[in-house]
Amino acid sequence: MPVSSKTHTGKNLMVKYAFAFCTIIAGMALNHLGIGSTDFIFGSVGNWLIYIGALTALLATVSRFHPKEKIVDERMEKIGYRAYRISAIAFLLLAFSIMIADGISPIGMPYHLFMSYLICFYLIVYAVSYKWVEQQN
Repeated sequence: MPVSSKTHTGKNLMVKYAFAFCTIIAGMALNHLGIGSTDFIFGSVGNWLIYIGALTALLATVSRFHPKEKIVDERMEKIGYRAYRISAIAFLLLAFSIMIADGISPIGMPYHLFMSYLICFYLIVYAVSYKWVEQQN
């Protein structure tokens, strides 16, 4: 069975640092311009972006000093692909049912809260489907 080896390259690390830098700059710009609401945990969208950028830079630094070589075989790639397909279909079904429910009675939930629940649903469905597909094989 062919095995591919995936490691962190310098280019991959630079992309992570560039993303972190751009996120921090965008957060500082939003704070400076006063754009964002106070409904978030960190007080504004800008503060949240600064936090995400700093966390991304921290994780990139940790992965730089503690590299792990990941061994990925075809079976694991197939499991990941099937889990992705299952979670994408579940996401589309949920989106369709939300559109129907919203047409019947409008949803009165703040958008950021709604999207966070939607993303959590997607991640949970992916993790459960990955474990399920892994047990099936």
